[in-house]
Amino acid sequence: MREKVSKQEADRRKAVALAEHRELQVRRLRGELLEREAVKRAWAEKLAVLRDRFLALPDRAAAMGAHRDERTLRELLAREIEEALRAAVAEA
Repeated sequence: MREKVSKQEADRRKAVALAEHRELQVRRLRGELLEREAVKRAWAEKLAVLRDRFLALPDRAAAMGAHRDERTLRELLAREIEEALRAAVAEA
């Protein structure tokens, strides 16, 4: 059921809505707001790169870790993980 409002209240609501809309337009023009789909696409791309880096770790570790002790292999993996994370942050 629809609420009955006075003409004065309807005008007030309209003025508030228009002011909010104008403020959003100004913030968008200033670059303070981003389009949701653009942000989603950008994050999807960044996460895909990070995923690919992590999925490549076993092969890289196998190539680097041949004939190495467990401690050295752990250090190599830690460095590779840090490098992958740093690269992801640098690209952000």
